Amino acid sequence: MGRRWYSVWESDIPKLFEPEKSLPQYLKDKILSVPDKVALSFYGYDMTYHELGKTVDKFAGGLKSLGVKKGDRVALYMESCPQFVISYFGILQAGGIAVSLNPMFKHAELEYELNDSGAETLVALDFLYPEIRKVGNQKKLNNILLTSFMDYLPKNPTSPLTPEMKQPKLSFPETIDFQELLKESPSQPRVEVSDLKKDIAVLQYTGGTTGLPKGAIITHHALGQSVFNAALWFRYTPEDVHLGAAPFFHSYGMAICLSGSLVSGGHLVILSRVSPETVAKAIAQYGCTVWITTATLMTAVLEWPEISKYDLNSLRMVLCGAAPVAVALITRLNHIMPQAKVIGGYGLTETMAGGGAVCPLSRSKPGFIGIPNISTEIKIVDLETRTQEVETLQEGEIVIKCGSMMAGYWNKPEETKEVLRDGWLYTGDIGKMDEEGWVAVVGRKKELIKCSGYSVFPTEVEELMYKHPAVAEVAVIGVQDPYRGESPKAFVVLKSDYKTKITETEIINWAKENMAAYKRPRTVEFREELPKSGAGKILRRVLADEETRADGRSNAFNSVVNPSLLTPKQSKRGGEKWILN
Repeated sequence: MGRRWYSVWESDIPKLFEPEKSLPQYLKDKILSVPDKVALSFYGYDMTYHELGKTVDKFAGGLKSLGVKKGDRVALYMESCPQFVISYFGILQAGGIAVSLNPMFKHAELEYELNDSGAETLVALDFLYPEIRKVGNQKKLNNILLTSFMDYLPKNPTSPLTPEMKQPKLSFPETIDFQELLKESPSQPRVEVSDLKKDIAVLQYTGGTTGLPKGAIITHHALGQSVFNAALWFRYTPEDVHLGAAPFFHSYGMAICLSGSLVSGGHLVILSRVSPETVAKAIAQYGCTVWITTATLMTAVLEWPEISKYDLNSLRMVLCGAAPVAVALITRLNHIMPQAKVIGGYGLTETMAGGGAVCPLSRSKPGFIGIPNISTEIKIVDLETRTQEVETLQEGEIVIKCGSMMAGYWNKPEETKEVLRDGWLYTGDIGKMDEEGWVAVVGRKKELIKCSGYSVFPTEVEELMYKHPAVAEVAVIGVQDPYRGESPKAFVVLKSDYKTKITETEIINWAKENMAAYKRPRTVEFREELPKSGAGKILRRVLADEETRADGRSNAFNSVVNPSLLTPKQSKRGGEKWILN
């Protein structure tokens, strides 16, 4: 149906972009142009671009002295910190392949991705070493480099520290000290990348929403494409101050925040862990202009009682990714940050976050996530054959072709064939596109709820439920229903002002008045929090797994459904358990 989105394309944004250099080379160019400018700030510690460049060169040389060769995988097991930035660019510069591990991983998860990637060198924060030790002899690591938060924290931090950040530096005889390696190693300023489209930069593991995590193969070309899609689309400049609150181990934080800010010569303010207080203080103190965040963190900041005490007017843009943003949430944010453009975006690990859909800065459309990004095509195909493009506003599977697309899954040819077909990436996401090319993401195929023959998409129900003034967060899944096949169930986190003041039954009755009968939740369960990924994405699959494991026909324990549909029955757990008739 053509590239209909060009009709609303902003005139100063290129429709196509082709990286001519590798990311570490682009950083070197920026270092030459702004050597004395602050590149990184970390709780009051500042590092200039010149200092960053020298340190990256030393780390690249250190890897070479340890025997790391081009194509070797080097794993990063760290929260966001200056050492992550140094290691990441040093690995790329040395021709290695960066494998970023979730710092919340326990040893079994850690072992799987180390084994799968074949990484033999690991860079980690010292307090995480106990989990590395538990991996044992099942995975041979030739080099374990440890670093401490204390290596780069100032004497008087400007933001509250976590308990781990306050710990004295740890050392272990079988490991290599990060700072000692930097001191003793020769510099290697040369960038060991010869073919942008063949040399691999990153193995970025998926979140494992459909089984075990898979390593998406991201070439230097794909990485550069993703980073510059963000830098060009959001008009990053050297004057921008970026709040580094999105975790760097995730593709979203790595490409859009960390890499995008530095290759454009901006100032990156790093937070290892985030809270409403640390976010508000950092924005106010540094005059942050760009905030890359998630709906979860945005909600927490909005709900923080002290937020009105901080001046957040420096923000020119807030990008909310990792999950669809409720319209009501954007409206609330605009009251607190009136100068900021609040926009949504859609990307995947398989496109290194930057190849997908994103809102133009000049406009948005309620209910839609954006239009296809630079060098990106999107179409919606039918769910049955997955070959025919559907009509305007008809729902189907989202498929993408873009410059930042992965080359495949690491050592998984069959899984690769499932998602890469004729140059297109089959996302497994359900969506639709309007006449101007605006894309709406409705849900995932595997999360589709079939209720009385109707298709119910969790995202749509969640969007509607966010209109209730008491709802802070919500996740909807399908649960078994002997009459309807499946029925929606909503897990709700209440805003602090509404706790103890509203019941689950009242939420259900409100849904009855505001949604079609087949769509509205029959069951509501209040939670203090919802399960989330490291990037802040609400994990519906975890809730679905809990339902599957629960006894009886539904997991309605501690839940309330419409009383007219209920019969009390004694639960094995004690007390009354309400079940559907």
